[in-house]
Amino acid sequence: MKKDWILHRIAPFVRWTGEVRVPVGYFRKRRYIFDQILVYVLNGWGEFQIRGKWVRIAAGDLLLVPAGTPTMLRTGEREPMWFRFIRFDYDFAGDYEARPMDSLTPAARRYRSRTPPAPPGLKLPRKINVRADPRVPLLFDRVIRETEEKAPGYELMVRACLMELLAIVHRQSVGWKERASAQQVHPEPVRHALAFMEANVARPLALAEIARAAHLSKQHFCRVFHRAVGVSPLRFLMRLRLRVAKGVLWHEAATVKEAALAAGFEDPHHFTRVFRRLEGITPTDYRRAVLSMDGAAQIRLAQADSLQVRGPFFTIAPRPARQASATKRRG
Repeated sequence: MKKDWILHRIAPFVRWTGEVRVPVGYFRKRRYIFDQILVYVLNGWGEFQIRGKWVRIAAGDLLLVPAGTPTMLRTGEREPMWFRFIRFDYDFAGDYEARPMDSLTPAARRYRSRTPPAPPGLKLPRKINVRADPRVPLLFDRVIRETEEKAPGYELMVRACLMELLAIVHRQSVGWKERASAQQVHPEPVRHALAFMEANVARPLALAEIARAAHLSKQHFCRVFHRAVGVSPLRFLMRLRLRVAKGVLWHEAATVKEAALAAGFEDPHHFTRVFRRLEGITPTDYRRAVLSMDGAAQIRLAQADSLQVRGPFFTIAPRPARQASATKRRG
């Protein structure tokens, strides 16, 4: 234990997490990110340029982008890339509301990053394939779900999930072989159903079809799924569809129709009605709000109860209204 004592000082702080579906032929110009980034690819492939070198990642790959690194992103011409991400620090650095999201904002050029460095005892490769470990996508989903629902103690749960993710990658990078039983997070039928829904989220799905993918009857499947995940299969599927739609709406060139199709809605008007009923805002207004906000506004928007933003999320509390107004007047 003595040689690993430095690892016990890790107290990761999750700043921003979410899920993004990047369209084909997408190219994002160079920018600096002030946090560490873990990217896990669900489907498709793309390339990140990190310190001048393009790194290709595909389904099952987990990529670590170090803090303060200039990055670019591009996708291929045949299929979109769908990934989950976590932006974090290895320890709480403070001043997160003043820290910009990335180098694209004017404030970023005046901000000096104080991101804690990676502990020397932690072995995290730039890229590693974790397709064989079913815990990884579920832990990413748990982080997103916890920060969405904000149940009591969710900050602790988010930190615990990230700690487990770091431990999984650390163990795999040093050659540690785990027993198969250690990777059984959900029952096998539930894992089959989750994978089936994620792979087919862009098309209409019936409950009977999902149950067949899990090799169970509908009634038995609903009981098993709810016991393992905490919600019904159809409610989980709707949450998954809206998450995909929001990821599309975060792109400047995306339209509401494209978001609807990516989320499995054939009728954009039906998608708009469902989105407004469940989120309290229309997709158009949501997109307009997201694209117009700066870093501080992103934090407040992501915490707003009326929007329930599904990516990005923040684990830090919003600035009190009085303090925010005073800051605006001083600016």
